[in-house]
Amino acid sequence: MGIPEPFTREHVQARSGDDAFQPYVGFLRSREPYASMIASNPWLRPPDYGRPLPEEGGYWDTTVGRKHPDWADVALPTRTQDIERIRHDLYEWGFALLDEAFSATQTELLRERVASQAAAERAAKLSEPTPFLQLVWALINKGEVFRRILEFEPAAMQGAAVVEQILKETLGPGFRYYSFISNIAFPDCYPQGLHQDQSAIHPWITREAPVLVNVVSLLDDVDEHNGGTLVIPGSHRSVADAVAKGEPVGALPPAINMEAPAGTVLLMDGRLLHGTGVNRSANERIILTNSCVKPWLTTQENWQLLVAPEVLDVASPKLLARLGFQATVNHFVTDGLGAGGSGRPDDERARILGFRRALDEGRFERIGELTPDDVASESRPTYTFEQVKQRQG
Repeated sequence: MGIPEPFTREHVQARSGDDAFQPYVGFLRSREPYASMIASNPWLRPPDYGRPLPEEGGYWDTTVGRKHPDWADVALPTRTQDIERIRHDLYEWGFALLDEAFSATQTELLRERVASQAAAERAAKLSEPTPFLQLVWALINKGEVFRRILEFEPAAMQGAAVVEQILKETLGPGFRYYSFISNIAFPDCYPQGLHQDQSAIHPWITREAPVLVNVVSLLDDVDEHNGGTLVIPGSHRSVADAVAKGEPVGALPPAINMEAPAGTVLLMDGRLLHGTGVNRSANERIILTNSCVKPWLTTQENWQLLVAPEVLDVASPKLLARLGFQATVNHFVTDGLGAGGSGRPDDERARILGFRRALDEGRFERIGELTPDDVASESRPTYTFEQVKQRQG
């Protein structure tokens, strides 16, 4: 017996053309905010990566704020250790600079570890270089120091308390890690197109607050010569305001290069337009980017799969929660376990790490299709749900 005609794919497709009432399709296909942003600011169009980079005329042909004719007289954020200034700078301009967030010793050790890892991955062809940088992924598995940074240990990042507090205030105490990578700009690299890092939710733009905040650790001095990050100050608010009003993004001010010494942490609103600048120096420029997000946003790095067992062995409940090993009613419920979770790192009832342990050890038993006879059978397996639940008491 065939299915009714109105349910056939042919019938549905015939009534789903451009003249059909599909109230959300236009919005989802709008390519905003980038479509109107480029239309209003054609100078923001990225370069042709297949041709030599033009020396002049693009958004990358710029300098640091204090030297830029459009920005020199503006009180842009400068380096500070004052948490109140950090709050105001991040809110007003979309970025803030935490001075000496890493000590000189901490910075040197980090840079050596990243440079060595990156060189090894290039030699082994384990990295996929882009025209503008090399990315080193899964840092959490590539040195104890990276785990300690994610734990916000002062011994690894002396300014950790300030950074963690700002993240809690901006994203909420239950924030998660989206990704933790190194960005390495090589000599003569191309610039990135200016973008928003919370573009995973486009064409939605959050006007009231970001859903992503970047913690950018500078392991080299950065400026206009070596690929200092390009930013358009204040663009986090101007773009969001336009989209919230249903208006196209209008004219934007020029971009500037970031200027700060190694050891600085650049806190950056996920709505801020930014990108890697052109490295005109003879040396690579290394930074780390720890992207932190609201807990409902799908993470960029697949933490549940990739985090090494030895890292999980020493991870604190706080780190496990921020990697997604703590379930809540809205996130990461596993075979039903965690559906009543509070989201607090110390909530043992919702910790789903036992499922990953069982997977690593080859004993993961999922609850599949069952009948009452299956349940009564003496040969039925002990499901991982039961094992994890029993350990939690």
